[in-house]
Amino acid sequence: MTLHPDVLTDLVILYHAGEASQATRSLLEAEAAANPQLAAALGAPPRQVAPLPAAPQDAGRVALREISRLYRHRNLLVAVVAALLLILISALRLHQDYPWLPMATLAAWWVVAMIGLRVHKQLQKRL
Repeated sequence: MTLHPDVLTDLVILYHAGEASQATRSLLEAEAAANPQLAAALGAPPRQVAPLPAAPQDAGRVALREISRLYRHRNLLVAVVAALLLILISALRLHQDYPWLPMATLAAWWVVAMIGLRVHKQLQKRL
């Protein structure tokens, strides 16, 4: 039985990959006895195939992820500022018992606001 050369090439590839069945292996070895080119192909070391390059990240997904992160940080900043304002208001109500509390609260509010503003600006630069 004579097989087309392209079929033999495909079978040799399977043979070298170790994916050929026992029947295919015996067929190739029987064919190699009559075909010196096939015998040379079977005896040659298998070729190493280069790995496929990694798929590039989708730019749209990356942008959406960054925008989502920016909004999460902004919402966190708004929540922290709102909490600090509530603390400042309550400190103003406790002014008579603790005269130093409003200034300490205002200083803490200022520090947190500056840190939040810096983080927000850095996140905007990343976009």
